[in-house]
Amino acid sequence: MGFTLHPTLAKDTVLAARVGPLQVRLVDDARFFWLVIVPETTATELHDLDEKTAQSLWALVRRLGQALKAHCDADKINSAAIGNMVPQLHFHIIARHVGDAAWPKPVWGHGKAEPLGAPTRAARLESIQSWLGN
Repeated sequence: MGFTLHPTLAKDTVLAARVGPLQVRLVDDARFFWLVIVPETTATELHDLDEKTAQSLWALVRRLGQALKAHCDADKINSAAIGNMVPQLHFHIIARHVGDAAWPKPVWGHGKAEPLGAPTRAARLESIQSWLGN
């Protein structure tokens, strides 16, 4: 069985870019600049990734975390791979600000997502693509 994006990730995110075997996806929630990296693999745990994909994932997490921190003037970057609700392997990178909608608690399960407006979505996608050199 090959890679298929989990329906929840497909519903809640939009594809921003592909970097090798990794999808960079933007979460459709205007409250946070929130990215999800999804390895195009059937592996469900970080430790199950082949070495090359794991190294690519960590490099991308670092690169996007640095970009979010600088671009969003974030107070903190939250990075996590939890996967209890969506078992497909995916990694979150979220720009957090003191006083944001969930601060200081985690964003998961906090309030209701506020869909991105078209101009904000377009600007965020453009930013992501520029950080990746696309």
